[in-house]
Formats: sequence, structure tokens, C-alpha cells
Amino acid sequence: MKADVTTKIYKSIGIKENHDNVNKFLKAVIINFGDERGDIVVENDNFGTRRKYADFTEGKRKVGLHPMQIVFSGIDSAHIFHDKYVGADGRVYEF
Repeated sequence: MKADVTTKIYKSIGIKENHDNVNKFLKAVIINFGDERGDIVVENDNFGTRRKYADFTEGKRKVGLHPMQIVFSGIDSAHIFHDKYVGADGRVYEF
């Protein structure tokens, strides 16, 4: 699977995302838009692979999000905003 579209956009404007070893531990991200949908779990298509970047293209399709919707912009920003994720063991964690 190719790099997520949003990763390509970020690269083109000079923003470097930190995805170090993310596919070893990040099975899915949990996002919440603050509306009636509540928490939405978006799967990482590259979980368990040796690929460099996390990819959520198919995960976004499964939950009905637009392909251009940003759900993960790197470990650093996820840590700042206390984003949540589903780990390799299926438990919920906070960055």
C-alpha cells in the first residue's frame, strides 16, 4: 500500500511527520470530532509491516471518512494533543 495521501501533502509543504516504529505498536487510532459519532476507531493499514509510515487509507474507508481526512500526523503531534490509539495487544493507550 502506498503512503497515505495526507503524508504526501505534508511532505510537499515541508512538514516532517515522526512515524518511527509506528507500525509495530499502532494498530488503530481513535479520533473524536466532538459530535454524535463519538469515538471512531480507524485501522492502520500498515500495522505489523516493515513499512516506514502508518497508512489509514482503507481504515478511513471502512468507517466512512473522506480519504483526505487527517487522522494521524505523526507521533509528536499525537503526543501534544494526547491522542489515543489501539496498541498491538488491543488495549487503548494515550500518546
